Amino acid sequence: MLGAAALVIAGSLTAAGPAHADFGTDYHDPVTATRPLTRPDTRSCTVEVMHERQFRNGYGNPPDTPYTTTLTPPADCAGPWSAVVLDLHGQVAGRQFDRMFGVRVGGVQVMLSSTPEPSKDGIEWRLEHDVTRYAPLFAAGPQPFSFDLANVTDATYTGVFTISASLTFYTADDRWPAARTADRLLTTGPFSLSQAAPAATGSLTFPQNLERLTAEVYARSGGACEEFAYASAPDAFATANPGAGLCGKGPFRELRLSVDGRIAGAVWPYPVIYTGGWDPLLWRPVPGIFAFDLPAYRLDLTPYVGLLLDGRPHTLGIAVNASEAQSNDLWTGQVNLFAETDHGTARTTGALTDHRVAPEAAVTTQLADHGGGSGDWTVTAARHDLARGWVQTSHGRVTTEVRDDLAFSSAQQLRDSGNDVTLHNLADLTRSTSTWGGGPHRTTTVHEGEPLDVTYLVTHDAAGNTDQRTAMDLGYHREATTATGNHVTERATVDHTLRPTAQRHDGDRTVRTGSSTEDYRSDGPEGPYHRTLSFVDGWPKP
Repeated sequence: MLGAAALVIAGSLTAAGPAHADFGTDYHDPVTATRPLTRPDTRSCTVEVMHERQFRNGYGNPPDTPYTTTLTPPADCAGPWSAVVLDLHGQVAGRQFDRMFGVRVGGVQVMLSSTPEPSKDGIEWRLEHDVTRYAPLFAAGPQPFSFDLANVTDATYTGVFTISASLTFYTADDRWPAARTADRLLTTGPFSLSQAAPAATGSLTFPQNLERLTAEVYARSGGACEEFAYASAPDAFATANPGAGLCGKGPFRELRLSVDGRIAGAVWPYPVIYTGGWDPLLWRPVPGIFAFDLPAYRLDLTPYVGLLLDGRPHTLGIAVNASEAQSNDLWTGQVNLFAETDHGTARTTGALTDHRVAPEAAVTTQLADHGGGSGDWTVTAARHDLARGWVQTSHGRVTTEVRDDLAFSSAQQLRDSGNDVTLHNLADLTRSTSTWGGGPHRTTTVHEGEPLDVTYLVTHDAAGNTDQRTAMDLGYHREATTATGNHVTERATVDHTLRPTAQRHDGDRTVRTGSSTEDYRSDGPEGPYHRTLSFVDGWPKP
């Protein structure tokens, strides 16, 4: 079953479940402060690929997912395009869990998302997703289109998701030139990683005039434990407190990408919290950061191009460092590869000249077990990787160096067998790519900060009253710079914070209340943007 209703850290904690009418019978439609896409004002054509398709039972006989059809790019708006945008519109009413869904075109994953949990009266939501980088697929002609949403309905969970999807193709002109994209797209196909099978591989043959190569990893964790891996306890503490029902393996996860068995880079997934996570009241109506548009993590593999030019199949692998042994706890996703070729020659040559990429991150754990289901722990992880290689092209020898400096820390206090939790996590990630030869020295640097703070408290008094309070502080901060020589030529920033709270009280009175404040700021070539949203009990704060 995709999507958990709430976090279960310990056996004494029970999932709050999808609320039926916590804010009355209705609340505001899902909304976010994030910056809308900037769309060209050129002539455009829209192709609807799915109209009000209902998803009731993904496990029926036959299942109603995935929905498949053929996407035919419009002849009236032939490429090359300045932009291509995927638009989704969803509706749901009643009671339902959050569900994951994915979109594929030509077998390539182009989006990974999740659904909101509905009110009794019903909600609707809209998503827009930039798919311009997949233009080589569209340019190749008609492609299979697949939309996969595995829902389940019964007498209790009545919500049926009704989804429409369309793609809009924007033509190019002098003001909006054709987008620069890769020449070819390759994919290893879907992967599924568990503790029993923590690695997956695919075989690919690359163009023999390959010049640059970028990997994109879609990944999500699933299951009652791995969905909340960022809050998991060290194995030693979970083993010492078997009655608490704790999730083990600690809070750190990385997905390692390999080329012919050689580790080539690592993804540290953002702690995405879906609309049923911890307490559904937290996310009404503002979803968690990235919950509706999961990141596609990018890794520059250009230093390895020289190893891939022989016209033979090569193995691309992906592995997870630790995951739960339960049958439904796993990591799933897909790896896409964007290949840029040298249009001035039929063959390039090259070599990997320096490879200092750790086989796994350096992880340390400090644990204090106070007994009785109480403990403190701090977990840190770090990577300092470098890969360098050159490619002989029609415009000279180009050397590419990729550096990753990644740091993670998690400090957690757990009391009362999980009824009292304080969590402070932070990932600090810096990735840079430098190129020289065949042109001026150029460096692109991306720095990301990913803080997550959680406080969770459940109390019981002698009169039989139960009170549950949850507060979070989520963040995503990004700065990307491009420098030519010593001169910064481009800079873009994002500062995104979300602070939701929720309370449930049962006994002498019933309380169901929640609030959230979201702030989003960005700046860059498109200019500054700023928006703040504040909600109380599902409606804009007066």
